[in-house]
Amino acid sequence: MNIFLLEDDILHQQRLELVIREILLEKRWSAKSIVTTDRPDSLLKKVKETVDQNIYFLDIEINGEKKMGLEIASQIRKMDPHGVIAFITTHSEFAPITYAYKVSAYDFIAKDSPIDEIKQHLIDCFENLLDTKATEKKEEMFLFSNQHSNFQVPFSDILYFETTDISHKIRLICKSRLVNFYATLGEIEKLDERFFKAHRSYVVNLENIVQIDRAAGAVYFDMIHSCAISRRRIKPALEKMNAINHLFLNS
Repeated sequence: MNIFLLEDDILHQQRLELVIREILLEKRWSAKSIVTTDRPDSLLKKVKETVDQNIYFLDIEINGEKKMGLEIASQIRKMDPHGVIAFITTHSEFAPITYAYKVSAYDFIAKDSPIDEIKQHLIDCFENLLDTKATEKKEEMFLFSNQHSNFQVPFSDILYFETTDISHKIRLICKSRLVNFYATLGEIEKLDERFFKAHRSYVVNLENIVQIDRAAGAVYFDMIHSCAISRRRIKPALEKMNAINHLFLNS
């Protein structure tokens, strides 16, 4: 799991992080990362680059902006539909309006509550995340593991893989986030029949292609995402897409 804490009061931030670490130790729960910050932009950048199960503890008022936490939660929900969001705040009066932000907040935790009460709320949030993960119907996942990286993302979220300026470092472009890891495009293409090396710098997920522009030498996935395709690779790409579509239609 990945834990995100957005709090602009440094003392309260440190206090909450300490309680969270105590809970993890007591319950023997492991966290891949704990991101603690008072900067909404920094938190959103980390969320975009983070995969797997996430839990968010957000202050509603950040740097004098009373509803900033709600706005950040709304942006988080677009990237992470299944993460657990809890507000830790003095503004519990905002609880009734959270539906307008479509964030599906799990809990509101009052900052001035006794520490034992806050701790129990935090435990409830963690248990909800873990229980949901254990019982939810799993969609098809792309699992990647080597000596450098270990992660999983929904296959339906994958658009394409691209090379970077760093040797053997690959960037996975998903619908809502990015994942950087070490591998080669040749290795990636062999992992699934829906992966296709369209260009020396790109491996695409054929299942998510909406258009191939022959004249422009481009593959389009939506209004935002596209990548190059070598002209000599267009015909085999279309043939493989047709074969895959036929396979799924008859499965």
